[in-house]
Amino acid sequence: MEKDSPTDITRLESTNTDVDLTSPPSQPVESTHEQLEDAEPIMDGMLSLVETFFDTIYPLPSCRDRSVHMDLLSAICAVTSLHLRREPPELSSWIQTAEQSIWMNLECPTVPRLQTLLLSIYYWVESGRFQRAFMLTALAARFAAAMRLNYERPDLDPTAREVRRRIVWSLKIIERYFSVGLPEFELCPIEAIYINFPKSEDEFESSRPGEQSAYKLYTRLEVIRRDIMKLGRGLHPLDQPLSSLVELIRHHENILSEFSAELPYGSRITSAQVASLLDNPWLPRLLAMHVSWHQANCDLYRILVSGYPDAAPSVVLDAVDSARLLFAEEQCLKHATNAIQILTTLNQESASRHMLEFDTAICAYHASRLVLYISRFGKSPSRPTPEFAASRAELCVVALKRFFPACVPVAPIIKELESSVVVFLQKHNHGHDTWSGSSSTARRPPLTNANPLHEQPTVSPAAETQRLAIHSLLRQAEFSDAEDDHLLPTRAQSAAEPSQGFPTPPSNAPTSAPPVIDNSLNPLNTSISPASRASGIGNRLSSDDSGVTGANSSWWGQNMPLAMGPVPDAFEDGVYPFLSWTGRQDWEWLLESPK
Repeated sequence: MEKDSPTDITRLESTNTDVDLTSPPSQPVESTHEQLEDAEPIMDGMLSLVETFFDTIYPLPSCRDRSVHMDLLSAICAVTSLHLRREPPELSSWIQTAEQSIWMNLECPTVPRLQTLLLSIYYWVESGRFQRAFMLTALAARFAAAMRLNYERPDLDPTAREVRRRIVWSLKIIERYFSVGLPEFELCPIEAIYINFPKSEDEFESSRPGEQSAYKLYTRLEVIRRDIMKLGRGLHPLDQPLSSLVELIRHHENILSEFSAELPYGSRITSAQVASLLDNPWLPRLLAMHVSWHQANCDLYRILVSGYPDAAPSVVLDAVDSARLLFAEEQCLKHATNAIQILTTLNQESASRHMLEFDTAICAYHASRLVLYISRFGKSPSRPTPEFAASRAELCVVALKRFFPACVPVAPIIKELESSVVVFLQKHNHGHDTWSGSSSTARRPPLTNANPLHEQPTVSPAAETQRLAIHSLLRQAEFSDAEDDHLLPTRAQSAAEPSQGFPTPPSNAPTSAPPVIDNSLNPLNTSISPASRASGIGNRLSSDDSGVTGANSSWWGQNMPLAMGPVPDAFEDGVYPFLSWTGRQDWEWLLESPK
Protein backbone atom coordinates (compact mmCIF):
# COMPACT_ATOMS: atom_id res chain seq x y z
CA MET A 1 0.00 0.00 0.00
CA GLU A 2 1.45 3.30 -1.06
CA LYS A 3 1.90 5.93 1.63
CA ASP A 4 0.10 9.25 1.36
CA SER A 5 2.19 11.90 -0.30
CA PRO A 6 3.09 14.84 1.91
CA THR A 7 1.58 17.09 -0.75
CA ASP A 8 -1.49 14.94 -1.40
CA ILE A 9 -4.32 17.45 -1.43
CA THR A 10 -6.92 14.75 -0.72
CA ARG A 11 -5.85 14.87 2.91
CA LEU A 12 -6.58 18.56 3.32
CA GLU A 13 -9.40 19.74 5.52
CA SER A 14 -11.84 22.54 4.74
CA THR A 15 -15.31 23.88 5.31
CA ASN A 16 -18.42 23.22 3.25
CA THR A 17 -19.31 26.11 0.97
CA ASP A 18 -19.87 25.84 -2.78
CA VAL A 19 -17.74 28.06 -4.99
CA ASP A 20 -18.72 29.40 -8.40
CA LEU A 21 -15.54 29.15 -10.45
CA THR A 22 -17.00 30.56 -13.66
CA SER A 23 -16.78 34.22 -12.59
CA PRO A 24 -14.91 36.30 -10.03
CA PRO A 25 -16.55 35.99 -6.61
CA SER A 26 -18.64 38.97 -5.59
CA GLN A 27 -19.37 37.71 -2.08
CA PRO A 28 -16.98 36.47 0.63
CA VAL A 29 -15.66 33.08 -0.41
CA GLU A 30 -14.87 30.37 2.10
CA SER A 31 -12.96 27.14 1.67
CA THR A 32 -14.83 24.06 0.50
CA HIS A 33 -14.46 20.31 0.71
CA GLU A 34 -16.83 18.49 -1.61
CA GLN A 35 -17.10 15.41 -3.78
CA LEU A 36 -16.53 16.00 -7.49
CA GLU A 37 -18.48 12.98 -8.76
CA ASP A 38 -21.44 15.03 -10.03
CA ALA A 39 -19.51 18.23 -10.79
CA GLU A 40 -19.97 20.45 -13.82
CA PRO A 41 -17.75 19.98 -16.90
CA ILE A 42 -15.54 22.81 -15.68
CA MET A 43 -14.71 20.68 -12.66
CA ASP A 44 -13.52 17.90 -14.95
CA GLY A 45 -11.26 20.41 -16.67
CA MET A 46 -9.91 21.57 -13.32
CA LEU A 47 -9.25 18.00 -12.26
CA SER A 48 -7.37 17.46 -15.51
CA LEU A 49 -5.17 20.43 -14.65
CA VAL A 50 -4.57 18.97 -11.20
CA GLU A 51 -3.46 15.71 -12.80
CA THR A 52 -1.14 17.68 -15.09
CA PHE A 53 0.27 19.58 -12.10
CA PHE A 54 1.30 16.38 -10.34
CA ASP A 55 2.47 14.72 -13.54
CA THR A 56 4.68 17.50 -14.91
CA ILE A 57 5.20 20.28 -12.37
CA TYR A 58 5.34 18.30 -9.14
CA PRO A 59 5.58 14.57 -9.96
CA LEU A 60 3.47 13.08 -7.19
CA PRO A 61 0.10 11.26 -7.23
CA SER A 62 -2.85 13.62 -7.43
CA CYS A 63 -6.15 13.24 -5.68
CA ARG A 64 -7.44 9.79 -6.55
CA ASP A 65 -10.72 9.91 -4.63
CA ARG A 66 -11.78 13.15 -6.38
CA SER A 67 -12.23 15.09 -3.14
CA VAL A 68 -10.26 18.28 -2.84
CA HIS A 69 -9.91 21.58 -1.02
CA MET A 70 -11.45 23.92 -3.60
CA ASP A 71 -9.32 26.99 -2.93
CA LEU A 72 -6.16 24.95 -3.22
CA LEU A 73 -7.56 23.34 -6.36
CA SER A 74 -8.15 26.80 -7.84
CA ALA A 75 -4.55 27.84 -7.11
CA ILE A 76 -3.19 24.63 -8.64
CA CYS A 77 -5.24 25.15 -11.79
CA ALA A 78 -4.07 28.75 -12.11
CA VAL A 79 -0.39 27.79 -11.77
CA THR A 80 -0.74 24.86 -14.16
CA SER A 81 -2.46 27.02 -16.77
CA LEU A 82 0.49 29.42 -16.68
CA HIS A 83 2.94 26.57 -17.20
CA LEU A 84 0.91 25.19 -20.08
CA ARG A 85 0.63 28.71 -21.56
CA ARG A 86 -3.11 28.45 -21.48
CA GLU A 87 -5.46 31.28 -20.63
CA PRO A 88 -8.85 29.70 -19.98
CA PRO A 89 -11.71 32.09 -19.19
CA GLU A 90 -11.65 30.86 -15.60
CA LEU A 91 -7.99 31.73 -15.00
CA SER A 92 -8.55 35.09 -13.31
CA SER A 93 -11.46 33.63 -11.39
CA TRP A 94 -9.32 30.78 -10.08
CA ILE A 95 -6.57 32.94 -8.65
CA GLN A 96 -9.10 35.44 -7.30
CA THR A 97 -11.04 32.66 -5.61
CA ALA A 98 -7.88 31.28 -4.05
CA GLU A 99 -6.57 34.63 -2.86
CA GLN A 100 -9.91 35.98 -1.63
CA SER A 101 -10.36 32.94 0.58
CA ILE A 102 -7.11 33.89 2.32
CA TRP A 103 -8.23 37.44 3.02
CA MET A 104 -11.69 36.41 4.18
CA ASN A 105 -10.17 33.95 6.66
CA LEU A 106 -7.14 36.01 7.61
CA GLU A 107 -7.46 35.30 11.32
CA CYS A 108 -7.80 31.54 10.83
CA PRO A 109 -4.61 30.19 9.25
CA THR A 110 -4.63 26.53 8.29
CA VAL A 111 -2.25 24.29 6.37
CA PRO A 112 -4.49 24.21 3.25
CA ARG A 113 -4.80 28.00 3.27
CA LEU A 114 -1.06 28.40 3.64
CA GLN A 115 -0.48 25.99 0.77
CA THR A 116 -2.94 28.01 -1.28
CA LEU A 117 -1.11 31.20 -0.36
CA LEU A 118 2.26 29.76 -1.40
CA LEU A 119 0.85 28.77 -4.78
CA SER A 120 -0.65 32.25 -5.16
CA ILE A 121 2.79 33.74 -4.51
CA TYR A 122 4.19 31.37 -7.10
CA TYR A 123 1.51 32.47 -9.58
CA TRP A 124 2.28 36.17 -9.15
CA VAL A 125 6.02 35.56 -9.49
CA GLU A 126 5.41 33.68 -12.72
CA SER A 127 3.21 36.52 -13.90
CA GLY A 128 5.90 39.11 -13.18
CA ARG A 129 3.94 40.70 -10.34
CA PHE A 130 6.87 40.72 -7.92
CA GLN A 131 5.47 43.50 -5.74
CA ARG A 132 2.33 41.56 -4.95
CA ALA A 133 4.23 38.31 -4.48
CA PHE A 134 6.64 39.99 -2.06
CA MET A 135 3.84 41.33 0.12
CA LEU A 136 2.04 37.99 0.16
CA THR A 137 5.28 36.31 1.23
CA ALA A 138 5.22 38.36 4.43
CA LEU A 139 1.67 37.17 5.07
CA ALA A 140 2.70 33.55 4.50
CA ALA A 141 5.51 33.97 7.04
CA ARG A 142 2.99 35.26 9.58
CA PHE A 143 0.75 32.28 8.92
CA ALA A 144 3.63 29.86 9.45
CA ALA A 145 4.78 31.59 12.64
CA ALA A 146 1.26 31.74 14.07
CA MET A 147 0.82 28.02 13.44
CA ARG A 148 4.31 27.33 14.83
CA LEU A 149 5.21 25.32 11.79
CA ASN A 150 8.88 25.91 12.54
CA TYR A 151 8.64 23.38 15.38
CA GLU A 152 8.34 19.61 15.08
CA ARG A 153 5.10 17.94 16.15
CA PRO A 154 5.91 14.37 17.23
CA ASP A 155 2.23 13.72 17.94
CA LEU A 156 1.27 14.05 14.26
CA ASP A 157 1.45 11.31 11.66
CA PRO A 158 4.52 11.22 9.37
CA THR A 159 2.73 12.76 6.40
CA ALA A 160 1.39 15.73 8.36
CA ARG A 161 4.83 16.35 9.86
CA GLU A 162 6.41 16.26 6.41
CA VAL A 163 3.85 18.73 5.09
CA ARG A 164 4.83 21.18 7.82
CA ARG A 165 8.54 20.76 7.03
CA ARG A 166 8.09 21.37 3.34
CA ILE A 167 5.95 24.44 3.86
CA VAL A 168 8.60 26.07 6.06
CA TRP A 169 11.52 25.20 3.80
CA SER A 170 9.57 26.26 0.70
CA LEU A 171 8.81 29.59 2.33
CA LYS A 172 12.48 30.03 3.19
CA ILE A 173 13.44 29.31 -0.39
CA ILE A 174 10.87 31.79 -1.74
CA GLU A 175 12.22 34.42 0.64
CA ARG A 176 15.72 33.98 -0.73
CA TYR A 177 14.62 34.78 -4.27
CA PHE A 178 13.64 38.28 -3.19
CA SER A 179 16.60 39.36 -1.09
CA VAL A 180 19.56 37.82 0.61
CA GLY A 181 21.65 39.52 3.24
CA LEU A 182 19.20 42.29 4.12
CA PRO A 183 17.92 41.68 7.66
CA GLU A 184 14.99 44.08 7.26
CA PHE A 185 13.50 41.74 4.65
CA GLU A 186 14.21 38.45 6.38
CA LEU A 187 10.96 36.66 7.22
CA CYS A 188 12.10 33.25 8.45
CA PRO A 189 15.43 33.46 10.28
CA ILE A 190 17.25 30.18 9.93
CA GLU A 191 18.10 30.35 13.62
CA ALA A 192 14.37 30.09 14.42
CA ILE A 193 13.75 26.95 12.34
CA TYR A 194 13.68 23.93 14.64
CA ILE A 195 12.31 21.34 12.25
CA ASN A 196 14.11 18.63 10.35
CA PHE A 197 15.00 18.74 6.70
CA PRO A 198 12.48 17.19 4.28
CA LYS A 199 12.50 13.45 3.81
CA SER A 200 13.05 11.65 0.53
CA GLU A 201 10.14 11.41 -1.87
CA ASP A 202 10.93 7.71 -2.17
CA GLU A 203 9.58 7.20 1.36
CA PHE A 204 6.16 8.42 0.26
CA GLU A 205 5.93 7.41 -3.38
CA SER A 206 6.97 3.89 -4.32
CA SER A 207 5.71 3.95 -7.91
CA ARG A 208 8.13 6.72 -8.95
CA PRO A 209 11.48 6.10 -7.26
CA GLY A 210 14.63 7.96 -8.13
CA GLU A 211 14.38 11.21 -6.17
CA GLN A 212 17.28 10.04 -3.99
CA SER A 213 16.70 12.65 -1.25
CA ALA A 214 17.52 15.45 -3.71
CA TYR A 215 15.25 17.98 -1.99
CA LYS A 216 16.65 17.15 1.44
CA LEU A 217 20.22 17.49 0.18
CA TYR A 218 19.34 20.71 -1.58
CA THR A 219 17.95 22.34 1.55
CA ARG A 220 21.03 21.24 3.47
CA LEU A 221 23.22 22.81 0.81
CA GLU A 222 21.27 26.02 1.20
CA VAL A 223 22.27 26.19 4.85
CA ILE A 224 25.90 25.54 3.92
CA ARG A 225 25.81 28.24 1.24
CA ARG A 226 24.27 30.65 3.73
CA ASP A 227 27.08 30.08 6.21
CA ILE A 228 29.71 30.55 3.52
CA MET A 229 28.11 33.79 2.40
CA LYS A 230 28.02 35.04 5.98
CA LEU A 231 31.77 34.49 6.06
CA GLY A 232 32.25 36.44 2.85
CA ARG A 233 30.12 39.36 3.98
CA GLY A 234 31.92 39.48 7.29
CA LEU A 235 35.25 39.94 5.51
CA HIS A 236 34.14 42.84 3.35
CA PRO A 237 34.54 45.69 5.88
CA LEU A 238 37.94 44.51 7.16
CA ASP A 239 40.85 46.92 6.76
CA GLN A 240 43.54 44.64 8.16
CA PRO A 241 44.60 40.99 7.69
CA LEU A 242 42.62 38.20 9.33
CA SER A 243 44.95 35.55 10.68
CA SER A 244 42.21 32.92 10.95
CA LEU A 245 40.94 33.26 7.37
CA VAL A 246 42.64 30.15 6.02
CA GLU A 247 41.41 28.17 9.01
CA LEU A 248 37.85 29.36 8.41
CA ILE A 249 38.10 28.42 4.75
CA ARG A 250 39.41 24.99 5.69
CA HIS A 251 36.49 24.49 8.10
CA HIS A 252 33.99 24.95 5.28
CA GLU A 253 36.12 22.83 2.97
CA ASN A 254 35.76 19.94 5.41
CA ILE A 255 31.99 20.41 5.59
CA LEU A 256 31.70 20.36 1.81
CA SER A 257 34.00 17.36 1.56
CA GLU A 258 31.91 15.37 4.03
CA PHE A 259 28.74 16.41 2.26
CA SER A 260 30.02 15.24 -1.12
CA ALA A 261 29.99 11.65 0.13
CA GLU A 262 26.18 11.84 0.30
CA LEU A 263 25.65 13.10 -3.24
CA PRO A 264 23.90 10.39 -5.31
CA TYR A 265 26.37 10.68 -8.19
CA GLY A 266 29.42 11.82 -6.31
CA SER A 267 31.00 15.24 -6.29
CA ARG A 268 30.88 15.49 -10.08
CA ILE A 269 27.97 14.18 -12.10
CA THR A 270 29.16 13.10 -15.54
CA SER A 271 27.57 13.83 -18.89
CA ALA A 272 26.58 10.17 -19.19
CA GLN A 273 24.87 10.31 -15.81
CA VAL A 274 23.00 13.47 -16.79
CA ALA A 275 21.82 11.72 -19.95
CA SER A 276 20.65 8.73 -17.90
CA LEU A 277 18.35 11.01 -15.89
CA LEU A 278 16.41 12.40 -18.84
CA ASP A 279 13.39 10.19 -18.11
CA ASN A 280 13.58 10.69 -14.36
CA PRO A 281 10.66 12.89 -13.18
CA TRP A 282 12.95 14.32 -10.50
CA LEU A 283 15.61 15.49 -12.97
CA PRO A 284 15.18 19.23 -12.20
CA ARG A 285 15.75 18.57 -8.50
CA LEU A 286 18.69 16.28 -9.02
CA LEU A 287 20.44 18.70 -11.34
CA ALA A 288 19.64 21.68 -9.11
CA MET A 289 21.21 19.82 -6.20
CA HIS A 290 24.44 19.10 -8.09
CA VAL A 291 24.65 22.61 -9.52
CA SER A 292 24.09 24.00 -6.02
CA TRP A 293 26.94 21.81 -4.76
CA HIS A 294 29.30 23.37 -7.28
CA GLN A 295 27.97 26.83 -6.45
CA ALA A 296 28.70 26.28 -2.76
CA ASN A 297 32.33 25.56 -3.66
CA CYS A 298 32.46 28.62 -5.91
CA ASP A 299 31.01 30.76 -3.11
CA LEU A 300 33.76 29.57 -0.79
CA TYR A 301 36.79 29.76 -3.07
CA ARG A 302 35.89 33.03 -4.78
CA ILE A 303 36.60 34.68 -1.43
CA LEU A 304 40.28 34.06 -2.24
CA VAL A 305 40.17 35.08 -5.92
CA SER A 306 42.04 38.35 -5.80
CA GLY A 307 40.18 41.26 -7.35
CA TYR A 308 36.91 39.40 -7.84
CA PRO A 309 33.91 41.49 -6.74
CA ASP A 310 32.90 38.95 -4.07
CA ALA A 311 36.44 38.32 -2.83
CA ALA A 312 37.90 39.44 0.46
CA PRO A 313 39.57 42.88 0.46
CA SER A 314 43.09 43.02 -0.94
CA VAL A 315 44.49 43.90 2.49
CA VAL A 316 43.20 40.55 3.72
CA LEU A 317 44.33 38.52 0.73
CA ASP A 318 47.81 40.05 0.75
CA ALA A 319 48.46 38.12 3.95
CA VAL A 320 47.41 34.77 2.44
CA ASP A 321 49.98 32.45 0.92
CA SER A 322 50.09 32.79 -2.87
CA ALA A 323 49.88 29.02 -3.32
CA ARG A 324 46.62 29.03 -1.39
CA LEU A 325 45.23 31.80 -3.58
CA LEU A 326 46.23 29.92 -6.71
CA PHE A 327 44.56 26.75 -5.40
CA ALA A 328 41.34 28.68 -4.72
CA GLU A 329 41.35 30.09 -8.24
CA GLU A 330 41.77 26.61 -9.72
CA GLN A 331 38.96 25.24 -7.56
CA CYS A 332 36.68 28.09 -8.63
CA LEU A 333 37.41 27.36 -12.26
CA LYS A 334 36.85 23.62 -11.81
CA HIS A 335 33.50 23.93 -10.06
CA ALA A 336 32.24 26.74 -12.29
CA THR A 337 33.10 24.72 -15.39
CA ASN A 338 31.39 21.63 -13.97
CA ALA A 339 28.24 23.60 -13.18
CA ILE A 340 28.13 24.95 -16.73
CA GLN A 341 28.75 21.47 -18.12
CA ILE A 342 25.68 20.08 -16.33
CA LEU A 343 23.39 22.65 -17.93
CA THR A 344 24.94 22.45 -21.39
CA THR A 345 24.88 18.64 -21.38
CA LEU A 346 21.19 18.69 -20.56
CA ASN A 347 20.60 21.15 -23.38
CA GLN A 348 22.48 18.97 -25.85
CA GLU A 349 21.11 15.58 -24.78
CA SER A 350 17.48 16.32 -24.00
CA ALA A 351 14.81 16.58 -26.66
CA SER A 352 12.39 18.00 -24.08
CA ARG A 353 12.37 21.43 -22.50
CA HIS A 354 12.51 20.58 -18.80
CA MET A 355 11.17 23.00 -16.20
CA LEU A 356 14.35 23.75 -14.29
CA GLU A 357 14.62 25.52 -10.97
CA PHE A 358 15.31 29.25 -10.90
CA ASP A 359 18.43 28.59 -8.83
CA THR A 360 19.88 26.59 -11.72
CA ALA A 361 19.86 29.77 -13.81
CA ILE A 362 21.36 31.79 -10.96
CA CYS A 363 24.20 29.30 -10.49
CA ALA A 364 24.88 29.15 -14.23
CA TYR A 365 25.09 32.94 -14.26
CA HIS A 366 27.64 33.10 -11.44
CA ALA A 367 29.63 30.22 -12.93
CA SER A 368 29.86 32.04 -16.27
CA ARG A 369 31.04 35.22 -14.58
CA LEU A 370 33.75 33.34 -12.72
CA VAL A 371 35.04 31.66 -15.88
CA LEU A 372 35.15 35.00 -17.70
CA TYR A 373 36.92 36.70 -14.82
CA ILE A 374 39.53 33.98 -14.29
CA SER A 375 40.25 33.86 -18.01
CA ARG A 376 41.02 37.58 -18.00
CA PHE A 377 42.58 38.15 -14.58
CA GLY A 378 43.56 34.68 -13.35
CA LYS A 379 47.10 33.92 -12.21
CA SER A 380 47.18 30.22 -13.06
CA PRO A 381 49.09 29.27 -16.21
CA SER A 382 46.29 26.81 -16.98
CA ARG A 383 43.54 29.40 -16.94
CA PRO A 384 41.14 29.14 -19.90
CA THR A 385 41.61 31.09 -23.07
CA PRO A 386 39.25 34.02 -23.73
CA GLU A 387 37.66 32.06 -26.58
CA PHE A 388 36.92 29.10 -24.30
CA ALA A 389 35.56 31.29 -21.52
CA ALA A 390 33.30 33.18 -23.91
CA SER A 391 32.07 29.93 -25.42
CA ARG A 392 31.08 28.63 -21.97
CA ALA A 393 29.08 31.77 -21.29
CA GLU A 394 27.47 31.60 -24.72
CA LEU A 395 26.45 27.98 -24.13
CA CYS A 396 24.85 29.06 -20.87
CA VAL A 397 22.92 31.77 -22.65
CA VAL A 398 21.65 29.29 -25.24
CA ALA A 399 20.57 26.83 -22.55
CA LEU A 400 18.90 29.52 -20.44
CA LYS A 401 16.96 30.78 -23.43
CA ARG A 402 15.71 27.29 -24.09
CA PHE A 403 14.77 26.25 -20.57
CA PHE A 404 13.57 29.69 -19.45
CA PRO A 405 12.04 31.01 -22.69
CA ALA A 406 9.65 33.56 -21.17
CA CYS A 407 10.89 33.74 -17.60
CA VAL A 408 10.66 37.23 -16.15
CA PRO A 409 13.23 36.70 -13.35
CA VAL A 410 15.74 35.03 -15.69
CA ALA A 411 15.45 37.62 -18.48
CA PRO A 412 17.85 40.08 -16.75
CA ILE A 413 20.35 37.26 -16.24
CA ILE A 414 20.31 36.44 -19.94
CA LYS A 415 20.66 40.09 -20.89
CA GLU A 416 23.64 40.70 -18.63
CA LEU A 417 25.39 37.51 -19.72
CA GLU A 418 24.96 38.42 -23.37
CA SER A 419 26.31 41.90 -22.80
CA SER A 420 29.17 40.57 -20.67
CA VAL A 421 30.32 38.30 -23.48
CA VAL A 422 30.20 41.16 -25.99
CA VAL A 423 32.24 43.46 -23.75
CA PHE A 424 34.61 40.65 -22.74
CA LEU A 425 35.47 39.78 -26.34
CA GLN A 426 35.77 43.42 -27.34
CA LYS A 427 38.25 44.01 -24.53
CA HIS A 428 40.20 40.90 -25.49
CA ASN A 429 40.41 41.83 -29.16
CA HIS A 430 41.24 45.49 -28.63
CA GLY A 431 43.51 45.33 -25.60
CA HIS A 432 43.96 48.74 -24.02
CA ASP A 433 41.29 51.13 -25.15
CA THR A 434 39.23 54.05 -24.04
CA TRP A 435 37.30 51.89 -21.59
CA SER A 436 40.29 51.39 -19.33
CA GLY A 437 40.56 53.59 -16.29
CA SER A 438 39.94 53.72 -12.60
CA SER A 439 36.69 55.64 -12.70
CA SER A 440 33.71 54.39 -14.61
CA THR A 441 31.96 57.73 -14.39
CA ALA A 442 34.98 59.49 -15.91
CA ARG A 443 34.70 57.33 -19.00
CA ARG A 444 31.16 58.37 -19.78
CA PRO A 445 29.74 61.52 -21.30
CA PRO A 446 27.31 63.52 -19.18
CA LEU A 447 23.64 62.74 -19.35
CA THR A 448 21.71 65.07 -21.59
CA ASN A 449 18.22 64.10 -20.52
CA ALA A 450 16.71 67.00 -18.63
CA ASN A 451 14.14 64.85 -16.91
CA PRO A 452 14.75 65.19 -13.14
CA LEU A 453 14.16 61.48 -12.79
CA HIS A 454 17.38 60.92 -14.73
CA GLU A 455 19.53 62.98 -12.41
CA GLN A 456 22.28 61.06 -10.68
CA PRO A 457 21.02 60.27 -7.18
CA THR A 458 23.11 60.73 -4.09
CA VAL A 459 23.70 57.30 -2.60
CA SER A 460 24.47 57.16 1.10
CA PRO A 461 27.09 54.76 2.48
CA ALA A 462 24.27 52.79 4.12
CA ALA A 463 22.50 52.41 0.80
CA GLU A 464 25.73 51.19 -0.79
CA THR A 465 25.52 48.10 1.42
CA GLN A 466 22.02 47.28 0.18
CA ARG A 467 22.88 46.39 -3.36
CA LEU A 468 20.93 43.48 -4.79
CA ALA A 469 21.95 41.05 -7.50
CA ILE A 470 20.49 41.25 -10.98
CA HIS A 471 18.39 38.15 -10.24
CA SER A 472 16.88 39.49 -7.02
CA LEU A 473 13.09 39.61 -7.31
CA LEU A 474 13.02 42.44 -4.79
CA ARG A 475 15.20 44.48 -7.10
CA GLN A 476 13.00 43.59 -10.04
CA ALA A 477 9.92 44.56 -8.03
CA GLU A 478 11.06 48.20 -8.29
CA PHE A 479 9.39 49.47 -5.15
CA SER A 480 9.47 53.25 -4.94
CA ASP A 481 10.28 55.44 -1.96
CA ALA A 482 8.66 58.45 -3.63
CA GLU A 483 5.58 60.02 -2.07
CA ASP A 484 3.80 60.47 -5.40
CA ASP A 485 3.77 57.12 -7.13
CA HIS A 486 2.23 58.57 -10.28
CA LEU A 487 5.56 60.28 -11.01
CA LEU A 488 7.37 56.99 -11.46
CA PRO A 489 6.90 54.62 -14.38
CA THR A 490 5.82 51.13 -13.48
CA ARG A 491 7.20 48.02 -15.11
CA ALA A 492 3.88 47.45 -16.84
CA GLN A 493 3.86 50.98 -18.23
CA SER A 494 7.43 50.68 -19.42
CA ALA A 495 6.79 47.29 -20.99
CA ALA A 496 3.95 48.83 -22.97
CA GLU A 497 6.36 51.30 -24.54
CA PRO A 498 8.84 50.33 -27.25
CA SER A 499 11.71 48.57 -25.56
CA GLN A 500 15.17 50.03 -25.94
CA GLY A 501 16.77 46.67 -25.35
CA PHE A 502 20.52 46.31 -25.67
CA PRO A 503 22.23 48.29 -28.39
CA THR A 504 23.54 46.30 -31.30
CA PRO A 505 27.29 45.62 -31.01
CA PRO A 506 29.45 47.73 -33.32
CA SER A 507 30.39 46.41 -36.73
CA ASN A 508 33.91 45.62 -35.55
CA ALA A 509 32.65 43.44 -32.70
CA PRO A 510 33.80 39.81 -32.78
CA THR A 511 31.66 37.58 -34.94
CA SER A 512 31.54 35.01 -32.16
CA ALA A 513 29.61 37.35 -29.92
CA PRO A 514 26.08 36.07 -29.32
CA PRO A 515 23.16 37.89 -30.86
CA VAL A 516 21.59 40.40 -28.53
CA ILE A 517 17.86 40.06 -28.10
CA ASP A 518 15.20 42.07 -26.38
CA ASN A 519 13.68 39.93 -23.66
CA SER A 520 10.27 41.46 -23.19
CA LEU A 521 8.52 41.00 -19.89
CA ASN A 522 6.34 38.02 -20.66
CA PRO A 523 4.80 35.69 -18.10
CA LEU A 524 7.07 32.99 -16.82
CA ASN A 525 6.87 29.44 -18.01
CA THR A 526 9.22 27.76 -15.62
CA SER A 527 9.32 26.26 -12.19
CA ILE A 528 10.54 28.58 -9.45
CA SER A 529 11.90 26.75 -6.43
CA PRO A 530 15.12 26.71 -4.40
CA ALA A 531 17.92 29.27 -4.75
CA SER A 532 19.62 31.22 -1.97
CA ARG A 533 19.10 31.69 1.78
CA ALA A 534 18.80 35.01 3.57
CA SER A 535 20.81 36.03 6.55
CA GLY A 536 22.43 39.11 7.98
CA ILE A 537 25.56 39.82 9.95
CA GLY A 538 25.03 42.76 12.22
CA ASN A 539 24.21 45.91 10.36
CA ARG A 540 27.13 45.70 7.93
CA LEU A 541 26.24 44.01 4.69
CA SER A 542 28.42 44.17 1.67
CA SER A 543 26.28 42.55 -0.95
CA ASP A 544 23.57 40.18 -1.95
CA ASP A 545 24.16 36.59 -0.81
CA SER A 546 24.48 35.34 -4.35
CA GLY A 547 26.87 38.07 -5.38
CA VAL A 548 26.26 41.70 -6.14
CA THR A 549 25.95 41.92 -9.86
CA GLY A 550 24.01 44.74 -10.86
CA ALA A 551 22.53 45.90 -14.03
CA ASN A 552 20.04 48.69 -14.43
CA SER A 553 16.92 47.74 -16.32
CA SER A 554 17.51 48.06 -20.05
CA TRP A 555 14.32 50.03 -20.57
CA TRP A 556 15.64 52.75 -18.26
CA GLY A 557 19.33 53.05 -19.12
CA GLN A 558 21.03 55.39 -21.55
CA ASN A 559 23.23 54.31 -24.45
CA MET A 560 26.68 55.79 -23.93
CA PRO A 561 28.66 56.04 -27.21
CA LEU A 562 32.36 55.31 -26.80
CA ALA A 563 35.25 54.85 -29.18
CA MET A 564 34.61 51.13 -29.56
CA GLY A 565 30.85 51.43 -29.71
CA PRO A 566 28.09 51.66 -27.11
CA VAL A 567 28.37 50.21 -23.64
CA PRO A 568 25.37 47.91 -23.15
CA ASP A 569 22.83 49.81 -21.12
CA ALA A 570 22.79 47.02 -18.57
CA PHE A 571 26.16 48.43 -17.53
CA GLU A 572 25.06 51.96 -16.71
CA ASP A 573 25.47 53.51 -13.26
CA GLY A 574 23.06 55.63 -11.32
CA VAL A 575 20.15 56.58 -13.55
CA TYR A 576 17.70 54.67 -11.39
CA PRO A 577 14.76 56.43 -9.75
CA PHE A 578 13.80 53.65 -7.42
CA LEU A 579 15.16 52.44 -4.11
CA SER A 580 18.94 52.42 -3.82
CA TRP A 581 19.58 48.84 -4.85
CA THR A 582 22.40 49.99 -7.08
CA GLY A 583 25.78 51.58 -6.65
CA ARG A 584 29.17 50.72 -8.01
CA GLN A 585 28.58 47.35 -9.56
CA ASP A 586 30.74 44.28 -9.87
CA TRP A 587 30.68 44.07 -13.66
CA GLU A 588 33.13 46.97 -13.84
CA TRP A 589 36.03 44.53 -14.00
CA LEU A 590 34.92 43.92 -17.59
CA LEU A 591 35.99 47.47 -18.39
CA GLU A 592 39.44 47.11 -16.84
CA SER A 593 42.66 45.66 -18.18
CA PRO A 594 44.80 42.99 -16.49
CA LYS A 595 47.68 44.38 -14.48
